[in-house]
Amino acid sequence: MFLRLVYVSNLSDDVSHENLDTIVDRSRARNERTGVTGMLALDGRRVLQILEGPPEAVQRLYEHIRNDTRHHEVVEIDRRIVDSRHFGSWGMVRRSMVDVVMLAMTL
Repeated sequence: MFLRLVYVSNLSDDVSHENLDTIVDRSRARNERTGVTGMLALDGRRVLQILEGPPEAVQRLYEHIRNDTRHHEVVEIDRRIVDSRHFGSWGMVRRSMVDVVMLAMTL
C-alpha cells in the first residue's frame, strides 16, 4: 500500500526556473532513497505536485514542503491509500500543467 498525496502551492519570487531544475534534481535523488515517486507540474509560479510512496515517507516530505519558505499557500488537494503507484517509474519529473491535466483524465 502506498500513499498518494496531491497538493498545490505558489513558489516564492526568489525561485527561478534554473533553481527549480536544481531542486527537482536534488529531490529526485533524495526521493529515490526514501521510495517516493511522483511528478511536479509548473504553470508560472503555481505548482501542482503528486507524491507517491510509503505513507511515512510521503507525510514527512509533505511536512518539509509545507515548512519550506520557497512554497506559499500550500493546499492539500487529495490524499488516498492506493494499491499501486501511478508514477512508479518516474522518480520525480517536471511536467507542464497541460500534461498533468491530460494525465489526470486517465487516473
